Amino acid sequence: MALAIILSTYPDMDTARGAARRAIESELAACVNMARISSIYRWKGEVVEEDEILALFKTTDKAAPKLKDAILESHPYDVPELVELDAESAGPYMDWVAGSVSVDRVPQQRDDAAES
Repeated sequence: MALAIILSTYPDMDTARGAARRAIESELAACVNMARISSIYRWKGEVVEEDEILALFKTTDKAAPKLKDAILESHPYDVPELVELDAESAGPYMDWVAGSVSVDRVPQQRDDAAES
């Protein structure tokens, strides 16, 4: 099993948070990080510059196809960014991700979560 990171951009934080919450609640992702970014791109023949939210969904390679389908189903963009990065990851973090994604369920708790 390998770690998969799905990248997608959103027009605002509320939309990104909604997508993140749905992914976590449906147990298709273990964690979603969101960051404000500035994007410059060509759209319909024009160069556009705008602020967006970049979301990084952490999941397993086995759950990635279902997660991508779920992201696309509710994404507000005409052509959503949906990039999958395969990350070779071993050890406790991968165990935690696998334990948090329902298709890979192996109950596991992060050590730092237990301390808080």
